[in-house]
Amino acid sequence: MPFDQATLSGVRSRTVSPSPAAVLSRARPSGHAGAVVLYSLERLSRDMLTLLALERLLDEKSIELHTVEGQVDTSSPEGWLNFAMKAFLGEMERRQVKYRTKRAMEFRKHQGAVVGSIPYGYRKNGNGLEEDPQEQVVIHVVNDLYKDNPRLVDVCRFLKETNIKARNGRNFTAQQVKRLIHGYQNIYAKTNGKLGRHIRRFIEAVA
Repeated sequence: MPFDQATLSGVRSRTVSPSPAAVLSRARPSGHAGAVVLYSLERLSRDMLTLLALERLLDEKSIELHTVEGQVDTSSPEGWLNFAMKAFLGEMERRQVKYRTKRAMEFRKHQGAVVGSIPYGYRKNGNGLEEDPQEQVVIHVVNDLYKDNPRLVDVCRFLKETNIKARNGRNFTAQQVKRLIHGYQNIYAKTNGKLGRHIRRFIEAVA
């Protein structure tokens, strides 16, 4: 079963794009597919976990994975090894790009350059930042409110009722308010995220 990869991008991290997901839904035992043919693994994902999980799901349904570029063929142990190595190399490339980008941004910050979005409470002044008086007032208001009532929903409600808007002109969200609170600690943080729970279930299923 070949499918169009023209619009797929390998930068989608830990998610399987809709087209491969559709292939899985049409797979055996319904008998609609016996093999999945891709142009290259990189067009599907550079995340090793995504590729290995997808291949394992296909293998459970007796579906082979093939690629035009790189000649991946999981119908044999040697072909699976070739697939696994390419998945590993793709993951290494993804992490190298992430690492280099991070180091480059840290270097620019060290040089005094403004990197990324300008944090709330500041504005750009030449190559540096300076405090924005109006936004600094909002930060003080938020911190005073949080000291009296440490509930983000109540802080957001007060800002909405007093018509204090975020920089984009919309009402403040809880996530935006968190960034304004000095030394904020999420005492209600979940111990297990959605991704972690899915990975745990997958490991338990294949172990």
